[in-house]
Amino acid sequence: MTRPYVLDVSGYQPQARYYNFWATWKLRGVHGAIVKLSESTYYRNPYGAGQISAAQHEGMKVSGYHFSRFRGNASQAVAEANYAIATANTMGLPQGSVLVLDYEERLGYRGSNTQAAIAFLNTVKQAGFVPVFYSYSGMANLWDFEEIHRQTGAVMWIAAYPTMSGVTYPNYNYFPGISNFIGAWQFTDNFYGERIDGSVDLTGVFTTTAQEKITSGGNLDSVTFDNNGMQVSGWFASDKAQGKQYPYIILTTEQGKELSRVNVQIHDRPDVAKTFPDIPGGGKSGFTAVFPLTSEMVGKKLHVIFRYTDDPNGNGNYVDYTSVVDLTKSDAHLDGINTVVYTNKLRVSGWFATDYSLDDAYPFLILYDVDKKREVQRIQASQGKRPDVQKAYPDVYGAIDSGFTGEFNYDASLVGRNLQVIARYSNDEKGGEGQHVDYWFDPFNGPAMPVIDGKTETEILVHSFNANEIKDGLISLKFK
Repeated sequence: MTRPYVLDVSGYQPQARYYNFWATWKLRGVHGAIVKLSESTYYRNPYGAGQISAAQHEGMKVSGYHFSRFRGNASQAVAEANYAIATANTMGLPQGSVLVLDYEERLGYRGSNTQAAIAFLNTVKQAGFVPVFYSYSGMANLWDFEEIHRQTGAVMWIAAYPTMSGVTYPNYNYFPGISNFIGAWQFTDNFYGERIDGSVDLTGVFTTTAQEKITSGGNLDSVTFDNNGMQVSGWFASDKAQGKQYPYIILTTEQGKELSRVNVQIHDRPDVAKTFPDIPGGGKSGFTAVFPLTSEMVGKKLHVIFRYTDDPNGNGNYVDYTSVVDLTKSDAHLDGINTVVYTNKLRVSGWFATDYSLDDAYPFLILYDVDKKREVQRIQASQGKRPDVQKAYPDVYGAIDSGFTGEFNYDASLVGRNLQVIARYSNDEKGGEGQHVDYWFDPFNGPAMPVIDGKTETEILVHSFNANEIKDGLISLKFK
């Protein structure tokens, strides 16, 4: 009997974002993908969402794993579990998928390590994922898997490599039978000689694609900004919400520090009921809340927790759905660079929107000499409304007011120079220093000075002027 294989990938396999990667492995008998989502409470796989999507496209059953750093600390284990859950939801790992605790730190004590692992696995189980415990067979003295299984129902994904050489199939003579609840065996870290971890699925935990009823789910649909603050909207429904009549949205840091909570009214979501008919209460599961923006949020990735609870204050017995709001985004575009005929000015216009500008309200423009690595001029920019930017980037703070224009003094000494425009928001109204955030646009060559073509007639009204012939019939005009 040939059992199906499983491949686990992480940030070390950016190529796993492409369909042909999984198509190749599928021909080798791989039917499941386990994607690294997160580590501790400080790292998310930058390719995770793409790896999940690509594997799904090629028909793989997709699971996720979290690399733990909590050792024997149960409270830290819960914080890491919530981080993993939020990451899974944000990256598109389907509800009801396997979420693995990857436990590899060869430290701590057996009792406390076991209890911390139980805390992690029960947290992800409560969030609607299937818990699985991963570790090396040589670390069995650092945890009690039978107790972990008894308290969480998790099966084990065990790692033991008979050889470090490239292999194409497992040697079952070396199977590490340390428990009756082993669901999969990672038998190599050099599958087909390609330095990728390969496992054999013994029970279907990572490859059986038969879908059970989905009875819990949610989504953070949108994040937008206006004068009232940050508005988050989405939905959450669960079979575990029965008897929990108080809906809340809670905003926390990634480390679990609460910033704000709002007791909300749920609203109709007929689209959810149609898409997920087996989730109780899906037809009335919509949430919306507005949070005031504070300095503590700037440049952070925050957790948005959708909650049903039996406690009017939002604690008590509860069931949560957690997602992530990213307040580290910036985008910009330089729409135009033009020399102005009559005033010897270099006019620039464009837009710059950034989540980091919450505390930096004053816009500046800087003209920079790339070769000499020094600033040429600095001016205060004029801001303008950009509804087109807000429409395209509704989740970036300040998009509606992101337009800018400004005019630098310009003369022949700047023609042909390698110049660069820097857009800046600063908390220093006068000088543009202090706390600030910048966007450096692509360098450009200083344009030629504007010259009237000698044919077109142009009339302007001035108070006074003087004229001097330069050469070749050209006349320099100065006027007020």
